[in-house]
Amino acid sequence: MKQKTLLRILFLAAGLAFLATAASAEVDCKDAQSIRGLVKDPAAMTQDEYEAVLDTLSCCDIDQTKLAFAGKCATNEALGLLRKEKAKIPSINPLVPKLIKSSAPQVRARAYEELSGLFGSSSQDVALAKEAIASETDPYALKMLIWKGVSNLGNKVPEVATFLVNMAKHEHPQVRWAAAVALGNTWSDKVPGAVDTIIALIGDEDKNVRQIACGGAGKLGDEKVIGPIVDVLNDETKADMHSRCMQGLTTLWLDYPFHKRYSEAAYKATMDYYKKTPRTDKIPVWATIKLAGEYAKPVGKKDAFAEWKSQASYYKPDELIAVMTDIVKDPQANWMGRTAALNVIGKAGGKEALDKLGPEVEALSDPKAKLVKDGYQKALKEAEKAK
Repeated sequence: MKQKTLLRILFLAAGLAFLATAASAEVDCKDAQSIRGLVKDPAAMTQDEYEAVLDTLSCCDIDQTKLAFAGKCATNEALGLLRKEKAKIPSINPLVPKLIKSSAPQVRARAYEELSGLFGSSSQDVALAKEAIASETDPYALKMLIWKGVSNLGNKVPEVATFLVNMAKHEHPQVRWAAAVALGNTWSDKVPGAVDTIIALIGDEDKNVRQIACGGAGKLGDEKVIGPIVDVLNDETKADMHSRCMQGLTTLWLDYPFHKRYSEAAYKATMDYYKKTPRTDKIPVWATIKLAGEYAKPVGKKDAFAEWKSQASYYKPDELIAVMTDIVKDPQANWMGRTAALNVIGKAGGKEALDKLGPEVEALSDPKAKLVKDGYQKALKEAEKAK
């Protein structure tokens, strides 16, 4: 009798397992509601259920040019539905070692996003990174591994440093872009070859790669990048890079919001760009003007800008104000750049400097004069608030 009962139990268990497998097989991984159905009780979502949901990422199409999801991803939509239901989604961390071994690059990429949060806590976490950089070949997964996973580890893990420099030569521009993001940062300033690699990427054939490399170049703190940046700024046909390149240049001498870097050569190159005439609607690029007036506000007793200013002997507020005044009065310059120059004057010289400039602004009569005068009034109000 007991034997028959045991057989019945085993039969029922096998039947339930079959039904569960069948139900799982029937999930439409292109349909958010169907994926949502993998979770029985959102309030008690299990690790296995979360893994099953993440496995459906394999059905999300990848745009092979942008290396991003092509359109909507049903998995992400399903997770959105679960969050609306106040689901208690488990931590993904315990799943990462398993997910990075998935045959689907979409799933591996999702696991890579968590690596940066894991690093530093154990040698096992670093081992996961080393395993990933040694084995990954899919372009989409590589982009995510670099961009979201190991970008901040160049200074800490020699294998990652070598990997990032190598990925800067990858055939896919989006992978090179991710490498430029990782290398053009303070966390890569000790990576062997980082400076030369960033300089090479400033001349990359892909515009997005060039821009991100030029924008991050200053964070490496090496004046070797000044020459290549200035070459770009002297080329009007590369005006689409000027904003980013001026960010890189300004970081070297002003370093907003940290104010920890000092470079007289970078400061002079910045002033040269602003002083260059004849100005046009495109040069200097209007968005570059404000960069010279980005100063961090004091936090409590800490005033990073004041401390920086006391040591940056090359920084001449009067020179900066004079250059910006010339831009404000130049009818050939872009009107948005002229109003941005007013804000810089207010930052560098306060309301007193703007008051002194008032009669000259009032005397403007060019076609964009009214817009500049309106900008002057706004700059005055901002300077008044800052007093």
